[in-house]
Order: sequence, then C-alpha cells, then structure tokens
Amino acid sequence: MSPLGVVAILGAILSMISYSRRPYKNRRVDLQFMVALITWAVLWFATGSSFAREGMTSLPIHMICHILVMFIVPIGVVGSSFIRSLWWVLGAPTRRRLLRWWYLQRTWRAPHWLFHPLTAVLVLNVVMVAAHVPVVFDFVMGRSWAMEWLMEPAFLFSGLFFFHFLIPSLPRRNHVKLRYQYVMVLATVAEMFFLAMAMSIFTSASWYSVMTPGHGMAMMPGMARTVGAAFSQQRLAAGILWICGDFWAGPVLILIIHRTIERDGSLFKALERQTSRLSRVAG
Repeated sequence: MSPLGVVAILGAILSMISYSRRPYKNRRVDLQFMVALITWAVLWFATGSSFAREGMTSLPIHMICHILVMFIVPIGVVGSSFIRSLWWVLGAPTRRRLLRWWYLQRTWRAPHWLFHPLTAVLVLNVVMVAAHVPVVFDFVMGRSWAMEWLMEPAFLFSGLFFFHFLIPSLPRRNHVKLRYQYVMVLATVAEMFFLAMAMSIFTSASWYSVMTPGHGMAMMPGMARTVGAAFSQQRLAAGILWICGDFWAGPVLILIIHRTIERDGSLFKALERQTSRLSRVAG
C-alpha cells in the first residue's frame, strides 16, 4: 500500500478517536467528523486503491487522482478541522502542556514571507506545472516509488498549504485579506486553464513517452494508432484538469464573495471601496 494510503487509514482512526474523546458534541462537530471520514476515504481511493494503480498507465485516471489529492482532499482536511481535533487524542494533562507551550512558551516563529498566501499559491502552481513537465512526468510514472513518495505527497502538502489560507477550520475564522484570496483562486484557475490548453489545443502530439505503448522502440506499422490513442488520452486528461477545476474553484470563489458581502454589505459597495482606494493611490 502507498504511504498516503496508510496516512488515509491512520487519519480515519485518529478522527474516530478524537471524536469519541470530545467532552461535548454539536452539529458542527458531527459534520466535521463526517467530512473527515469521507476525506480519508477519498484519499485512500486516490492513492491506495486499484483505481489509483490504474493511474500509472492511464493519464485520465492519473489526472482524476491528481485533482482529488491536490484539491479535494486538502479542502476536506482543512474544513474538517482535523489538525485541531488531534488535541483531543491526547490526555488532558499532556494536551494542556502542549497548548501552553504552543501559545505561550514557543519562541520560534516562521518568517512571515514563508507562510504567506502568495507563497502558497506559488508553491501549489509550481508543483502542478512541474509534475506535468514531460521529463518529470515520464520519470515519476515509470517508477512507482517516485509517485508514492514524491509526487503524491507533493500534491497533498502543497494543497494543504494552499487551502488553509482559504478554507475556515471552525471555530477558527479566516483572517486572510480578501484580495489575496481572490488572487490565489483566480491565478490557480488561470494556470490550470493554460496547462489544459497546452496539453490539448497547443500541441498535436502526446507529451509523455511513458504513456505511449512500446515507447523507446522504433515506429512499426500499426503503431500510429496507439500513438494517436495516447494523444486522445492526453486531451481527455486536459479536459478533466479544466472541468474538475470548477468543482473546487466555484464553491471557494462563492465563499470568498460571501465574505466580501459580509465585510462591505454588497458587491457594489465592495467595488466602490476598491475604486475609491485605487483613486487615492493614483492621486
């Protein structure tokens, strides 16, 4: 089983333990617990199931697993407040000591630029583009250990880094500036769109030799059909990359718009505020 498949099982176990040890429960806690269990099931499906193993030879299936691990699972982990819920796994004395150290006694703080929304969007998009560079992709897809220990963890951790600036982990509220949130979502959607177009519209051949049957061999009569099939798979994968982007970007963008309305009262007032701000800067 892949490392993230093991993480999915351990995450589900820890979620059940923390839920059972909570001294109080309400509708929000119950919902977060269900979201956590569903999230770990999705992670296992995308990394430890037979479907995930088929992704090593099928680019469309690989792309589905990519979207699940990099976008859907991080949204679920952050939205379920899983990291925060781990405090309840510990005994009360240990939990109090760790919380006291974390909030009062801890002296080291990460540099501001390192844990910044713009750093997160840069990391996520660099990982996504690098993973689809032909040389990198062929290397990883030809070696299961590279997929399991390098690419999949990079997808997951870059997604967690990205979405913890966007998705609230209740009861913690989101305090990231709205303009950063818009930039994060729109820049990532634009990058996914251009990557999808590059894989489908701006090329007439398959990028990845590892996805072409008999790669490394001289072209034989009849192999043109298999090469064409590889390119068709690449175009299908590009469509999945673009369409699946809407499944996360749409709801997250609606959430940010709702935050904007809460702050300013309406979108028109928000637009007026930004217009007046730009006028002052220009003046």
